[in-house]
Amino acid sequence: MKISEYAKHLLLAPNLEDKLLPPSRQWEEETEFTALRIETPGRSTKFQFSDKKVKIPRLEHLGLESNRGLSLHHFANHELMAIELFAWALLAFPLAPKSIRNGFLKTIEEEQTHLKLYLQRMREFGIDFGDIPLNYIFWKQLGQFGSLESFSAVMSISFEGANLDYAQVYAQVFSYFGDQLTSDIMLTIFEDEVKHVKRGLRAFERSVPDNTNHWDHYLSLIQFPFTPRRAKGYLYLPETRSLAGMDSEFIQSLGNYEDEYTGRVNLESVKKFGLGETILRKNRLDSHSPNL
Repeated sequence: MKISEYAKHLLLAPNLEDKLLPPSRQWEEETEFTALRIETPGRSTKFQFSDKKVKIPRLEHLGLESNRGLSLHHFANHELMAIELFAWALLAFPLAPKSIRNGFLKTIEEEQTHLKLYLQRMREFGIDFGDIPLNYIFWKQLGQFGSLESFSAVMSISFEGANLDYAQVYAQVFSYFGDQLTSDIMLTIFEDEVKHVKRGLRAFERSVPDNTNHWDHYLSLIQFPFTPRRAKGYLYLPETRSLAGMDSEFIQSLGNYEDEYTGRVNLESVKKFGLGETILRKNRLDSHSPNL
């Protein structure tokens, strides 16, 4: 199988089982390098996108298993969209450097693992994927992906970057409520997301013009109404960006960024759970880890 054939399979397959097919260890040589931009993924009726808004449970309500299941359903939806969109990128940018394309394949495989972890734990909480309407926030950004660098700015630096915060927050809150199994799942995902952001940075940094800082280049690659608020959680944990190898000035600029959504987090919840006081880790992960 060729990488392009595999990417089409992930994008157009209607069911979850097919979208969880892992990448091959050996690929046939590509002979066609024409960019292909598929507008919507194939999905069965149960997994269609919905415009119905479903709120994620508040942190202080995660003592209930049902609310934990609802939260994981929300996260699982993000994983599925990420699988599809990194497959989309393999087709849209066929001339990307081999190292970047291999990084996308690694990311797809890790996102598939995340999705399987979420699906299993959700079902233990009595919720199956598709029981709740599925938003398509990642797919809504398709018009921004005009280049490999803009794709990386939105998907890796922004969405996956924000998940560095969210994975830490939920790992700590699940642990607070005594659910160490779900907390460990979030930490596994956190440490993979560090690698994902690092891979995205490689694609982003190769395009930074001379005499331009990373922050200004990032701003040039995203389009309003998408703003840097998408690149961080409601609680910003700059140490996680250092683990991913982000530029220190970029980390500071992102932390300083504010808009009308800034400050909406329930500060009493933050105080109650002690969030932001420390970063939880499972492995000895640092910004110089090899084999990412």
